[in-house]
Amino acid sequence: MVFTLQQVYKLDTEASGTLSRVLKAAKCQDAENLNTAALLKLNKDPLVKLIADLSKQLEKSLAVCKAASLKIDEMTNREIETSRIMLKLQEEQLDTVRESVKQDVTSSVRDSVKSELKSWASVAANPSKPTDAVVKKTVQKAVNSAMESDSRSKNLIMYGVKEQLSTEDLPTMVNEILQEVAYPVPEIMGACRVGVQKEGNYRPIKVTLFHAENVKYVLSKASKLRTAESSTVDFAKIYLAPDRSKEERSAHQQLVMEMKRLNTEKPSQLHIIRNNRVISFDKKA
Repeated sequence: MVFTLQQVYKLDTEASGTLSRVLKAAKCQDAENLNTAALLKLNKDPLVKLIADLSKQLEKSLAVCKAASLKIDEMTNREIETSRIMLKLQEEQLDTVRESVKQDVTSSVRDSVKSELKSWASVAANPSKPTDAVVKKTVQKAVNSAMESDSRSKNLIMYGVKEQLSTEDLPTMVNEILQEVAYPVPEIMGACRVGVQKEGNYRPIKVTLFHAENVKYVLSKASKLRTAESSTVDFAKIYLAPDRSKEERSAHQQLVMEMKRLNTEKPSQLHIIRNNRVISFDKKA
């Protein structure tokens, strides 16, 4: 027998009918009043028929229970197999992520080494200079730079978020902001205020996510905050930015100054910073 829900419904209906006939024959209102004394009052023929009906009902019940047990075992085994497949897929995904991170770091190190060694030919050509020491120092600097860059790529900075001093719940505040720009909301690894606390100023929040791709996605949707509405948070005053190094912040500040200059000199055009440069185009009429 193959177990189905229809069999359970049918078995329930038949069992209820058989019980009703027994109660009627024994002149009992419910099963609680059904006892040996009530059954002994029945004539032999009706009692024999009821016993036969109950035996058939019991046989059907046992068959359905056995089929249900086999079905449960089958579903359990299937669930175990599904879990095993899911774990394997997750391991493969983790391997892919690890390989991707490894390639990104390797590429970053390679690029940094090339940048740091651009004057290597002139150094190597001069035997009076400590070339081994220069190589070791340069490579170490390149590796440190690449590792720092990889770590920073998982961070984003939130500016303009009202600071509530000892009562603020940063994870909840950050989640509320991320909900306005990203779906699904990426999981937060950590969040903290950075900088020196000054009266009248809100310190930026450094948010760390688990993947650099999540940071890129959130930053690409940050403009949604300009139109987001809330009775508790002024989203329009909140600005999201990547976690830049000191050199990157300096370069970005130069771009901001150039953009402000162009806004003053050419107000008929719209000037924005994109891909580390200021681009301008005519405003829509």
